[in-house]
Amino acid sequence: MGSYLENIKNKIISNYGIRFFPKQKKKFREFIMNELNSLDLECEEINGNMVAGNVEEAEYIITAHYDTPGIMPHWMNYIIKYFGHTRQLSFSILIVIMFFLLHYFRLYIINNILFLWILFIFIPNKNNYNDNTSGVLTLLNIAHQISMSSEKEYLKGKIALVFFNNEEWGLLGSAAMKKYWLKNKISLEGKKIINVDCVGVGDMIMLTHGEKSNLVEILQNTLKDSSKGKEIVKYKYKVIPLSDEYNFKEHNITGIIFCNKTKVPGGYYIPYVHSSKDKIVELENINWLTREIIKLI
Repeated sequence: MGSYLENIKNKIISNYGIRFFPKQKKKFREFIMNELNSLDLECEEINGNMVAGNVEEAEYIITAHYDTPGIMPHWMNYIIKYFGHTRQLSFSILIVIMFFLLHYFRLYIINNILFLWILFIFIPNKNNYNDNTSGVLTLLNIAHQISMSSEKEYLKGKIALVFFNNEEWGLLGSAAMKKYWLKNKISLEGKKIINVDCVGVGDMIMLTHGEKSNLVEILQNTLKDSSKGKEIVKYKYKVIPLSDEYNFKEHNITGIIFCNKTKVPGGYYIPYVHSSKDKIVELENINWLTREIIKLI
């Protein structure tokens, strides 16, 4: 395993593990932009997002969000293992029903305790290895491998790397980036967009997509021969988003997320996210994704 990935992981976790408040994000942006410049990639900040490469000319846009979430009460993680992140609508309805029943039976103390626990989302989670340090590491590792490639100039012309802000607050950073591109007449037609989120740990590989599925089919064929036994599943977006690629669902997009099956069959959940247990990032996942994405390009 390359020393670059290990070293950059340790730097981020030790010095920039929480990227929740504006000052923390600003310090991290400075670090990332300096790192990309050292890898001979020009980088600019746009509305709190970071863009390396020429989006207008690139064929591939590889994205990941860099902000980190608040912490989730342990009981919610337990429920998510049963229902899954792919059943967020059902999960939300369940929470509403639970609050209603507690209120109906006048169990006000329990209701208030549960409500206060939900307010934990405004408390920064100090452990964010999977969500989404893993995605940031993937983009940096791609940049590093390109910088060492004999086809460096060719690859630099084919790819742009985008680090989104405020994914955790409703995909706001990617929405602002999309609005900026539209305003400046930067067309996304014909481009292949791959969003990398929570790829640090998980038994399965989920490929998300919108109406257009040709990129997903290509990526699935690229990954399946080297997935080392991990099952690849496809998830088509309807109403509920999982990550930033949802904002581009009308384009040729896919998201890559590592996940597990739920205890109630038919759903999938992302391990450890928004919890104090988010302390695992398997670097072999990052190296593998880096190789496969560069091979795809």
